[in-house]
Amino acid sequence: MYQILTPQESATSTPGATSHIIGDSPDVLHQILDPGVNLSLWQRLPQTAITRELSILQASHLPDVRCPASLDSFDDDVSALLRQQGLDPLVFTNWRKDLRRLADLYFSLSDDRDVTLRLVTTDDDECRRFHVDRTNLRLLCTYRGPGTEWLTNDQVDRLAQATGAPNEDIIRFGIPSQFEPFWVGILKGDAFPDNASHGLVHRSPPIKGSGQTRVLFCLDC
Repeated sequence: MYQILTPQESATSTPGATSHIIGDSPDVLHQILDPGVNLSLWQRLPQTAITRELSILQASHLPDVRCPASLDSFDDDVSALLRQQGLDPLVFTNWRKDLRRLADLYFSLSDDRDVTLRLVTTDDDECRRFHVDRTNLRLLCTYRGPGTEWLTNDQVDRLAQATGAPNEDIIRFGIPSQFEPFWVGILKGDAFPDNASHGLVHRSPPIKGSGQTRVLFCLDC
């Protein structure tokens, strides 16, 4: 089942502004390639086995480690990143299987672009300001801790965002939406063909001092 969120018509809404498609099936992710869509969000349930594996991770274990990745090398790439940080890949068998599942979905949409794999554990604030990625497509899945915050198109003052204004000026009304743990989102950035100035506006949730640790998986192209 899909839910399509479109901007409400108002004097300040942007004609032709993009939409967000939300569903409980992985098929929803393929909708990101549709014209006028800048977020496809798969709302899925947490997986106990993965949660158990990731409970041992500390904020210092994966300090935004990254590498180029291909579908053929993906499993080895993930294992190599874990080993580089002194972690045994065999401890994370269920997590690695899930990462591969998401990679299969993502690479089917990446149109043979170069892909960067990122694994992140953090207890600090990352990107506090609402921004748009200078990428084509970004996959995000927060496995532990609070997820990515994002704004619907009619919430965003894009001129304020583009000119460096603070968050309180970027958000026209309301509060941000937020990914839940294990939800998978694919975001269009401003580099996607014919999508300039319409990328999804989002940020990392502020968590410094909260005692929480985020575990994040990201693919960029």
